[in-house]
Amino acid sequence: MNSDYVEKENKSGTFLLIIGELIMITTGRLTKELSECKNKLLGMKFPSISAESLAGTKVTIHDSAKGSVVLVGMALKMTGQSQLDSWLEPFVREFGKTAGVTFFEVPMIGIDFKPMALMIERGMRGGIPREKHKHVVNYYGELSRYRLALGMDDVDSGYLFLLDRAGIIRWMSRDYATREKIYEMIEMTKRFAKKL
Repeated sequence: MNSDYVEKENKSGTFLLIIGELIMITTGRLTKELSECKNKLLGMKFPSISAESLAGTKVTIHDSAKGSVVLVGMALKMTGQSQLDSWLEPFVREFGKTAGVTFFEVPMIGIDFKPMALMIERGMRGGIPREKHKHVVNYYGELSRYRLALGMDDVDSGYLFLLDRAGIIRWMSRDYATREKIYEMIEMTKRFAKKL
């Protein structure tokens, strides 16, 4: 092995070490900022999102369900869909027939995909049970505003927000549901539903 290669290898190793340390520092800062963001979000009004449901109705969250406790599930990519399902299925089992409690599933789709909306929605209608169509609201538009407002840092994650009847965020979570987190979501929903 020649000395040039050893020197380059050492420089590369040092460079990777520095990059690794920067990533760890940045990740630590990001985690802290997101934790602070979560604390700020609880107790804040959910930002207005207007779109059309798969049933063809105009929906503005939270105005369309004013006076109800609402679970909003949001995903930026298809990878978040199964995560949302892990929350929404037990939520619907528990509250599907409860007056004053509802949910919306909001796929967050970039504005570039708006010209393909009819094709996207035709496919979704074919794969989603008809009774759920009024709860699925596709948003096409600028995503960064909502990502920043709601602390949606990971595009692969699904995000959940429980809103009280005034549209205030009272509970939130992300990724796949766990038994403990489902219990927490259900108890929080019952708590705010009693205040209706």
